[in-house]
Amino acid sequence: MNKRKAGIMINEIPFGNFPVLFRQCGLDFFILDDEHGGFDYREIYNIINASRLIGGIECIVRIPSNERRDITKFMDMGADSLLLPMTSRAEDIRKVVQYAKYAPIGERGISTMRAHTLYAPPPLLQYMESANARTKVYAQIETAEGVENIDEILSVEGVAGFLMGPNDLSASYGCLGNDRAEEILKAIEKTTASAKKIGKISGIITGNAAYLTKAKECGMQMFSKGSELSLLAEGIRRTVSSLCEEKV
Repeated sequence: MNKRKAGIMINEIPFGNFPVLFRQCGLDFFILDDEHGGFDYREIYNIINASRLIGGIECIVRIPSNERRDITKFMDMGADSLLLPMTSRAEDIRKVVQYAKYAPIGERGISTMRAHTLYAPPPLLQYMESANARTKVYAQIETAEGVENIDEILSVEGVAGFLMGPNDLSASYGCLGNDRAEEILKAIEKTTASAKKIGKISGIITGNAAYLTKAKECGMQMFSKGSELSLLAEGIRRTVSSLCEEKV
């Protein structure tokens, strides 16, 4: 069985050395949320750069859309991977591959005296090949249509795999409020089986215990649970409890 990989989301706090802390604590990857998060480009660059310099941890940027502008910037900043939310059709993720991968896979713009080469670009053709191999594109599956089209989505050349988002998927299926929805459990089975068949990576972003258990049983590989904000809130509550609650 492939080793399970543990990750976390960065939602709002632009601390540049989060990648160092995360790696020291044993995490395998983190997702920098530029879909909902209010980060500016310099804040994103600082986090990506720290990740590249320390190594050993995958930096996945969740992009706001599949448009060229942000994809080009994040790849040239040195992001390891991109995650496209609300991926419902193969065409959605194909555009990300087009802008994130160099020829012959895609049409990524070429500018190599940048952070993504650590300012020491090797011969161009050699670098283009190695960059295509190093960087990943993930689909975030969080619609019923995305589950239905999972084979086509994962079959796109240049797509490394998917991460499921059960919250929005529950909204799509109309089962919000059910913490053990049969629709989500079946979607986990279907999408994981597709990834195994096609030879792609599968994962999930959730703190739901039932869905995490099902994902492990099905053989998913990547697990993102919580965020820097949820960990901070939990730590504050524990501190308040330890200081203010009377022991019986």
